[in-house]
Amino acid sequence: MKNILLGLAIFTLLAACSKEPESTETVIDLAAGKAIAEADCADCHGMDGRGETSEIPHLTAQPLQYLVDAMHAYRDGGRLHAALQDMTAGMSEADIVNIAGYYSSLPPLEATAVAQLDNGAYKHGASVAALCEDCHGEQGVSSTEGIPSLAGQQPAYLIVSTQEYKNGTRGNQDKSEMLAELGQVDIEKMAMYFAAQSAPARPAPPFGDPVKGKAASASCGKCHGARGISHEPLTPSLAGQEPVYLTKAIRAYRDHERVDEANMPERTNEQIADIAAYYATQQAEASVEGALSGEEIAAKCDRCHNPPSGIRKLNIPTLRGQSHDYLVKAMKEYRQEDRDSSMMHKMSTRYTDEMIETIASYYAAQ
Repeated sequence: MKNILLGLAIFTLLAACSKEPESTETVIDLAAGKAIAEADCADCHGMDGRGETSEIPHLTAQPLQYLVDAMHAYRDGGRLHAALQDMTAGMSEADIVNIAGYYSSLPPLEATAVAQLDNGAYKHGASVAALCEDCHGEQGVSSTEGIPSLAGQQPAYLIVSTQEYKNGTRGNQDKSEMLAELGQVDIEKMAMYFAAQSAPARPAPPFGDPVKGKAASASCGKCHGARGISHEPLTPSLAGQEPVYLTKAIRAYRDHERVDEANMPERTNEQIADIAAYYATQQAEASVEGALSGEEIAAKCDRCHNPPSGIRKLNIPTLRGQSHDYLVKAMKEYRQEDRDSSMMHKMSTRYTDEMIETIASYYAAQ
């Protein structure tokens, strides 16, 4: 079975939130499992359960039921890997349980020391963002009348907007020239930096009524989220926005000076002032997590993979000591929705490549 990457899908990192299966009652024959593993699995996973390459997962000490479920998925066509499907097709239920029992019974591997990242991408994003902070404020919190805040915006929205300024489609020559030397990676890291910032609620502006604005903003929430905190990648957040800028922007949409694809309702100047006052007084929240350590980010993963109670569901894999490169690959596949798990899709969509690297480094070092 040389060159067959048995683990490329044998670990669904957070099958954690799926229904817990019933544990098998089949008697486990460890000697039989060892014999099958030696004949069919060892070329890729070794007899000690260690993946032979960095992208092959470790099987040692994984939960028995999780390994059984994974092989069932290959055998029944729920997971696609031609060689593994062929191999498991000829296996009996006893064979599957015995293989799983053998690898599950092995002791954990000694941790591979993997250096923690120094959040270099976050720091680089901060250095690029310095170009914008003279106008948009420190950490993207504007204190200049008519200049928008960038803190807490959706990163995809910031990336698209910056690209439009850079190529001139937003019609600001000064910004186009300022951004001319920035590459795509620079723009992405800058966007992630600003997206990771939050800002305190502003005091009520000298115009508008925030109470009336809350009622008038009901239709805005369909796109921009409750309290103006957007969860849509290309829809900007309005919470904590500079009120004069927000007033001008809403009027520009009303007067068709800006393209309005959402068909926003007509509003009077008084209503617009009320809405701007309401959103300005709402706290802006970071739309992504910023420079967190691997341990801090992994705390969310541990809710399922290493719960405080010590009782993990039978079909949830162990992440501690797993191959760094395999973890990176698997998490990126969840983020891209190439693997099935709605909970993992929801969690990982907010993770940057650097955050994924940090999580993988943390667990690989355990």
